[in-house]
Amino acid sequence: MRLFVVLSLLSLIVYSEVLANGIGNRYFLEKQRFLLEILHHVHEPLTNQQWRSLGEHLVTDKEQYVVYNDHMTEFYKAFNLGILLNRNEYYNPLNADHYQQTLGLYHFFYNTRDWYTLWQNICWARIHLNPEIFVQALTQIILKREDYQALIMPKIYELWPETYHDEITVRKARNFNFANWIRYENTSDIEEVHPQKMEPSSLAGGLRNTLEWFQAMGDVNILRMNQQKRKNKLQHLLEDIGWQSYWYNLNMGISLTTEKSGQLQEWCYYQISQILARYKLERYGQKLSYKKLTPVRNIQKQNRRFKESSSKTTQIIMEYLKEFEERVSDAISFRSFQLSNGSYINLEEKDNWLIGLGELFPYDWTKLTIKEHMQHELLLDIRTSLRSEDFYYYAERVLQSYRWYRQVFQPPNQKMFIPSDLRIDDLQISPLVTYDQPVDVDLSNVLHARHFYLAGQFVWPFTLQQRQFRLQHKDFNYSLQVSSNKTQSTIFRIFLTTSEQGSILREPFYQLDSFLTVIYQGLNRITRKSKEFGGLIGDHISYTELHQFVKLAEREEYDFPLNISTSNCGFPRRLILPRGGSGNPLKIRLLIMATVYDFKARQGNELNCDFTKGISRWDELPLAYPFERILEDDNQAVEISGDHVYWKDVNILHENYQT
Repeated sequence: MRLFVVLSLLSLIVYSEVLANGIGNRYFLEKQRFLLEILHHVHEPLTNQQWRSLGEHLVTDKEQYVVYNDHMTEFYKAFNLGILLNRNEYYNPLNADHYQQTLGLYHFFYNTRDWYTLWQNICWARIHLNPEIFVQALTQIILKREDYQALIMPKIYELWPETYHDEITVRKARNFNFANWIRYENTSDIEEVHPQKMEPSSLAGGLRNTLEWFQAMGDVNILRMNQQKRKNKLQHLLEDIGWQSYWYNLNMGISLTTEKSGQLQEWCYYQISQILARYKLERYGQKLSYKKLTPVRNIQKQNRRFKESSSKTTQIIMEYLKEFEERVSDAISFRSFQLSNGSYINLEEKDNWLIGLGELFPYDWTKLTIKEHMQHELLLDIRTSLRSEDFYYYAERVLQSYRWYRQVFQPPNQKMFIPSDLRIDDLQISPLVTYDQPVDVDLSNVLHARHFYLAGQFVWPFTLQQRQFRLQHKDFNYSLQVSSNKTQSTIFRIFLTTSEQGSILREPFYQLDSFLTVIYQGLNRITRKSKEFGGLIGDHISYTELHQFVKLAEREEYDFPLNISTSNCGFPRRLILPRGGSGNPLKIRLLIMATVYDFKARQGNELNCDFTKGISRWDELPLAYPFERILEDDNQAVEISGDHVYWKDVNILHENYQT
């Protein structure tokens, strides 16, 4: 018992030291290496004998937990009865039983008093449980436990490459034999590349192609295979691993968050509205219908492991949407709503409309669990939901009800935020250019685990990367010219929309940027760079590189920085512009809007999926303002007309990589 107390105190000391200097010490490095290696080939049985011995038994001594709750009791009972999800069965977090199992394991992780207990439980879960339940619960503990948040999880598409890549790529990787590849003089379509040829060359932390990077990767053979050519017009967006993993991370950050609030709900619906607007802009750029989406059928299957929505799934969702829309319609028609406890409230009294908003519009996917057992479907897996075009159809219907409800009940106080004695005179913007950028994506986890053990010891002799071409844009900047008759603090919001004129009801508005500045009396010029836009992230270090840097630091040949990876809930910076026109440019419009600053700005940490301090915002206006409601048609809404608003026609060009 005394040992556990010492380890617990040591854990707190180690964590404070790590945060103090931004460099991982040896205690941190041991935990980080363990995390990377326990997740290596997580879909295969655990090979490391040391961890197999440590994980023979789950820690059931209640003294080793801060809380031993009912979730843990039921989970352990289910394990002893042998009714937990089998290792090889399909895991669906929307299934009520699967979710309860994940919740039980999560509490066995989260409630531990010390690292040693958590370490043993992780090893036990890795051996005995379904790997997807294991990863889900482990991801949550890294996100939610403050003393472990410094640890870096590999990106989800590196843990499960088979989920994010086409069947041909996965099959080639699984069948790859390193010994035969060397023996037959590299005759396959997998080639070895020089380290300097890895793309992108610039990563978070600035580590790739540095002297330390060559030291870390010195003993690793870097192999590469090429991606199959995409045929679908939207594949460059829908199958982008950053696009898909953003939705996964957002949902993982929200689930099991104890700080439930109206702000978090608002933030979630704002994110959905941004995703939908960005998708519609891509359809607009590809000359596909975008104003009103319809369900999509008979899409070419890119990965046999995941199917399009079955008729059963479609029926369940359609029935849910119909019931949901009827409840919203009744609430609006009768101006009242029956709460979950059976009582009724008048939605027009005080802030009751916010209570109704909270109950009518769920945002945590754990609240949408179903009893039916579903198969592998794109839509039902939060890792791949954004790959299904039906997702956007359903999202649009939900958002229409959300905006309608807010249009009816939200107090009409927006006019007070329109600045006086201010006029936006002009906007100048540098050329907007997109291009297909070559990148290498780590597929190492889909290779067979036998390649990574030598005489019982874990090694990382080579890495398999896939060369892909993804959507990217060149850095750009814009300058505003603003006239004012007085000095005033002002917030500017910049939206990207189509070049369509007239009705705004069906046009997407994607918020590119928002910032706070002081406008002085007279003429003001303000310049913003695309790299300054908030909520966005760049590229991160790969799974292989991360492991090698940890090993280098453990040999005391390198100071391991904690900024080596990117935030989980940040949106990929490279995807803020739709693909431009290769011949004729894509015609698009910018909407610039100024509002008064009310001195209520708040800084949160949602970029790291941490909602304990609330949500970042500039003011008390809704995050999606003014598009959180259904605006009046024909541009008559006061929010988007007047001197505080400026419209600008722009073009987006697309260049070939060679040019």
